[in-house]
Amino acid sequence: MLELDYGTLLPNDDLSSLDFTERDGTDPLGVNEFARRKAIEYHKNKLATVRVIRFNKNIVAYFTVSMSAISVENLDSKEKIMHATPIRYPAMLLGQLGVDKKYRGKGIGTDICNFCLGLAQEIGEKIACRYVILQTGIEKTSLYEKIGFVVSPKPLMGKKIWMYRRLA
Repeated sequence: MLELDYGTLLPNDDLSSLDFTERDGTDPLGVNEFARRKAIEYHKNKLATVRVIRFNKNIVAYFTVSMSAISVENLDSKEKIMHATPIRYPAMLLGQLGVDKKYRGKGIGTDICNFCLGLAQEIGEKIACRYVILQTGIEKTSLYEKIGFVVSPKPLMGKKIWMYRRLA
């Protein structure tokens, strides 16, 4: 297990030297593109909090979190709360998640998801937060299913699907 340090993106942090592309060099979910061109602006303008993960003081991964909501139609019918009428339930969005190619296969993605679940649980004690949600490609669902995320019953949106996990 790597000793990881979680922090927020700092003005001097440079994600451009890292490689978040797939094995074949493609970037179907835009994770590499986001890191290179949008991360700093999103963080600075509070569109998402960009968190970085360091190992031996070097950035090895990043992810974004923001407040969001999940539409009732994106949930399994068993998730609907009886005698309540909201069309969306409060959620924390795990927006982008990238692990540098050199550090994949070491459990960092799972650690990030568990960190986000804990963060959402903490937020949920102060502000309503029922789910952690994310969008991913169909080929990536197994990573998230291993830690309790469920594929939304709603059809694919382009190349992405919604997944969610209800907080305890």
